[in-house]
Amino acid sequence: MNVITKKVQLPDGRTITIETGKVAKQADGAAVLRMGNTVLLATVCAAKDAVPGTDFMPLQVDYREQYSSAGRFPGGFTKREGKASDSEILISRLIDRALRPLFPSNYHAEVYVQVMLLSADGVDQPML
Repeated sequence: MNVITKKVQLPDGRTITIETGKVAKQADGAAVLRMGNTVLLATVCAAKDAVPGTDFMPLQVDYREQYSSAGRFPGGFTKREGKASDSEILISRLIDRALRPLFPSNYHAEVYVQVMLLSADGVDQPML
């Protein structure tokens, strides 16, 4: 198990910890980001080759905040997580917009990025 941990100290005294190599080993890449008790899991899976005839970059980004990450559990009429909220969609678009220029222009393989909020402490907000 090759676990790599990096810590980034912010000017206001908070610390961001990034850890990879411990979880989601079947994904092509995975990282756990932690600031205080707010924890995010980001995973990336990519196809080995592009589908013939594809002339664009098929990148899919999905950001999800589960109710259980804040200690809430849906009950009553809604028993499960619903569709993505407006803030989740906007955060997915922000991640997409930041990642897309990092790929070379001739890269056309499918890439899936999943970001899940595992726990939120209410102090360090993972969203806008």
